Amino acid sequence: MSIEKKPGKIAQRLVLSALRAFLQSRSQIKVVRNDTVGLKPPYLILANHVTNWDPFYINCYVDEPISFVTGASLFRNPWLAKLLNYTGAIPKMKNKNDTRTIRSMIKAKQSGRVIGLFPEGNRNWDGTTEPLFYSTAKLVKLLDLPVVIATISGGHLSSPRWAENYRRGPIHLSFEKKWDAGAFANHTPDEIHQMLTEALAHDDAEWQSQTGAVYYGKAPAHYLERLLFICPHCEVPGRLRSEQDLFGCTACGYTVRYTPQGKFAPFTHPLRFSTTRDWNRWQLERLNQVMQEAGQLVSWEPVMQDPVHMYVSEGEKPFQSLGTGQLHWNADQADSLTFQGGHGQAYSFPFVELEGINVQLHHKFEFYVGDKLYRFLFYQPRTSAYKWLKFITALEQRLTRHN
Repeated sequence: MSIEKKPGKIAQRLVLSALRAFLQSRSQIKVVRNDTVGLKPPYLILANHVTNWDPFYINCYVDEPISFVTGASLFRNPWLAKLLNYTGAIPKMKNKNDTRTIRSMIKAKQSGRVIGLFPEGNRNWDGTTEPLFYSTAKLVKLLDLPVVIATISGGHLSSPRWAENYRRGPIHLSFEKKWDAGAFANHTPDEIHQMLTEALAHDDAEWQSQTGAVYYGKAPAHYLERLLFICPHCEVPGRLRSEQDLFGCTACGYTVRYTPQGKFAPFTHPLRFSTTRDWNRWQLERLNQVMQEAGQLVSWEPVMQDPVHMYVSEGEKPFQSLGTGQLHWNADQADSLTFQGGHGQAYSFPFVELEGINVQLHHKFEFYVGDKLYRFLFYQPRTSAYKWLKFITALEQRLTRHN
């Protein structure tokens, strides 16, 4: 199969029926609106991105097979590549310009396909829609197709990106045909970007407050330290630890309980934040403040050292192991990262050479240097790849301002 040829109807219905039954066995799924019923392709579906199951949530309730734009690194697995090619998936290098993706999407339009795209580029971490890639606005204008906005509510609370265990509860799906073909003809990319941002804005914490939805699962706070890495009580980084439904700081003892509502309840001290969303917003602001204070930035050196497996892929070849060692950042070489291998080999990565910095799943930190894709797999389960992503992003912004 390919972009031009859709999977057969019988095979599609068999697979989607089985998937739908599986998803409904785990969650109380409700389709609150579905404007795709009777809608003839080609058209574009834009969706918020909250779980690894999002493409299945969407395609299970859309009659047409969808060509989803998918991270190019997934195609480096030969078996997964066969499955993705069968469904007509379109590879895209994350956080990096890729003209091949545009050509493939035009081909999908010409072949009468439904094209699925997650404009955030990656799953969000705290249930609120991340900033959209600006290139999406240009792409929507170029394709000139009807646009359906798919909103997944409750997905983050069912399966937070930082978590290991699934939580049973409601998931609501909405498919709203927002614009017809030609709707953006007289709009600038800036205007389209703003329109898309407003249409895709979603906040799971706010939705939960409105609906009262609850989610039950085993050890619900487990691995919250993958997302939250600064204590709001003592402001020490890297000392937070989860256990069952508790999440606390080993430096000062500040501890909260994570509830079935996906919110925090006080345990040892008065509550600073009631949601992961608010705690995360605060810690990112605090991180930006640290970047302005050289003395405090040095104190982060012990925090920015973690054991990893390092891999590299050149072109579109499968990943090759470069060994196990330490990924670390030092204040005296503030404009680069270093990998120190267990057998003495060392690699230095100046920030100016890095492109497409992103996190796959919750524990795979990646970036491009030229046409090489480097992957650092954090094999200790409590390590925060998100910490590395946000620290480097903030540091790059600081270095840019100072140059």
